[in-house]
Amino acid sequence: MRTYLAPLGFDSRRVVRPVLSEGLDQDDEVVILRPSDSSDRGEDALEEVEEVLTQVAPDLTLQTESLPYSDFVETVLYCTDLIRAADGETVVILGGGARELLFPLVVATFSSDKWVDTILQVGDIDSSVRRLPKLNLRGYVTDAEAELLLELTNLNTPLTISQIADKADKSKSTIARHVTSLEEEGFVETQQDGRAKTVTVTDGGRVFLKSRN
Repeated sequence: MRTYLAPLGFDSRRVVRPVLSEGLDQDDEVVILRPSDSSDRGEDALEEVEEVLTQVAPDLTLQTESLPYSDFVETVLYCTDLIRAADGETVVILGGGARELLFPLVVATFSSDKWVDTILQVGDIDSSVRRLPKLNLRGYVTDAEAELLLELTNLNTPLTISQIADKADKSKSTIARHVTSLEEEGFVETQQDGRAKTVTVTDGGRVFLKSRN
């Protein structure tokens, strides 16, 4: 089961296209985020979304949420609650709608990365649907872990734990412990390669390091 959360403006395609590109099943839910005083054009767009999506999944649950768009912080908190209450795989669509809704949804999405499975963006230039990397902007890591992350960005990864330990002149147990913490934060990803585990820095790791400068 998936739960889609998407702000809706006047263009229904900015909801329909990413949903259909990701896939839609009968038990999925689509949560439409709208300003609390939606216009007639907004109502028309909602009807278009429902018409198209229910052709694919007739029993689809389509839910609308009216957001208090005049208060940025309250809207961020509202979006955060919706993300964390979503059932199944959570897919956030950053594709359209008023900026008063889109900006708070962006903040809520990237500050709730552990509750979000997929982030989709609909481009303004070419209207393509892209997957965005999840970014952990909080960074609950120690100075030693952050130092290792910086070292890894300067090395030609992927590297094994043993190779990293040799280059960093630290014990394998220390490197393994730091890598585990960094992976939990989404700053590195590991892959089993035979008996060895290789480590690669993620996009989220690079953005986190830049934010510390």
